[in-house]
Order: sequence, then C-alpha cells, then structure tokens
Amino acid sequence: KNNTELSGSLVKWFEGRGISQFTLRQMKVTEGKEFMPQDNKILNTVQFNYFRNDVLTNIKYRTGNKHFKLFKDAELIFYNLDAIKESKSVIITEGEIDVLSFYEAGFRNVVSVPNGASTGKNNLQYLDNCIDYFENKKEIILATDNDLPGINLRNELSSRLGIERCYKVSFKDCKDGNEYLVKYGKEELITVIKNKEAFPVEGIFTTLNLFDELELLFKSGLKKGYRDWE
Repeated sequence: KNNTELSGSLVKWFEGRGISQFTLRQMKVTEGKEFMPQDNKILNTVQFNYFRNDVLTNIKYRTGNKHFKLFKDAELIFYNLDAIKESKSVIITEGEIDVLSFYEAGFRNVVSVPNGASTGKNNLQYLDNCIDYFENKKEIILATDNDLPGINLRNELSSRLGIERCYKVSFKDCKDGNEYLVKYGKEELITVIKNKEAFPVEGIFTTLNLFDELELLFKSGLKKGYRDWE
C-alpha cells in the first residue's frame, strides 16, 4: 500500500533502490511537473527539498532519464543540513539518494553536496554557505562516489575541513552508498562506516605504511652491496 503522496510507480522505483516509504516521508521527498532545460520540455520529476532551519531553501529536480536541475538563483547548501546541527560527527555523500540510503541504514547525521563532483576544481560555494555547521564536528566521514570525480571531491573537502578530523570509506566494487545498499543490505552499509579509515597526514606514517617494503625485506633479505673490484 502506498502511504505517501508520491505516485505508485515512483514509490516502487525507490523500493527497488532499497528506499522505504518511511524514509521518503521523513526526508520530505516530493514529486511534480517541472520544465527541464536539458530536454526542453516539462517532465515529471522527483524533488529533493533542501531546508535550513526548517525553511525551504532549494530544490533539486531529477527526471527518470537522470537529468538534474537546482532551483534558479537559490542558495547552495547541503541536502539534509538541519540534521547535523547538533551532531559531533557527520557523513558527507555525493548525492541525495545516498543520503536516503544511509538514513535507511539508521544514520541521521548524513548530508549530500548539492552539485555532484568533477575531475576539475569543484565549486564548494555550499561549504562556504554552511561552514558554521562544521565547526563543532569532531569526525567527518567522506562517503563520496568510488570514481575519479568522487575521490577528487573527497580530497578537496578533506583539505578544506581539516584532514586530521576526516575519514574515508570503501564501497568495494560499488560506485556509491545506494549501490552498496542494494547489493549488500543495511547491515553491510553500517559496516562501511564502522570500517572508516583516517587520512594519512603528510609527514606522519606508521609501520602499516611500510608493510610491503618490510615484507619484501623479510622474504628476500638485504641486497648485496656494490663491489667495484669484480
């Protein structure tokens, strides 16, 4: 039974992505017609609503063919921003559906960047607009996509937010949190966060960073020195 204000087909699509009706209601996901410039026509869209202090600040529109649009001239902020106001830790993802996926797994302190990632320099205006939300954070888990743009965004965010309090995660053979949820389930997605890794700080290393070299030395021993009389 559809207990949302969304169409049955959209609810079924989300359920296929591992997202329940409860999460859709809690995250205030809506649906409606919107003109999409990529298609040059009005299409049905799923709408991810961005709030700051319970005030609607921006809307991300997504079509069935994966075209996106933010509301023109609206302020760029993180998706689900209000949820991290008081928390000491935060999970940052690359997309709204990834936020819904972590919410499905029981995490509430999760946000998404509004404009994805690129291989070049990313527009981090949303971070400037929301920087006060991160001043009290002791742990920042960067769960961006497992591809080159996602890794580039992860590195930029860790540089801006302070690498010493940032952590990274591994989605194994999956691209992002939602794909991981669909393939492995909620419990395994929780394990992804539990197995987070600290970023190596420049100039600081442990024996684990030298493991390969030490193992080779153990197996092969020291190389012979140079002898110029032979």
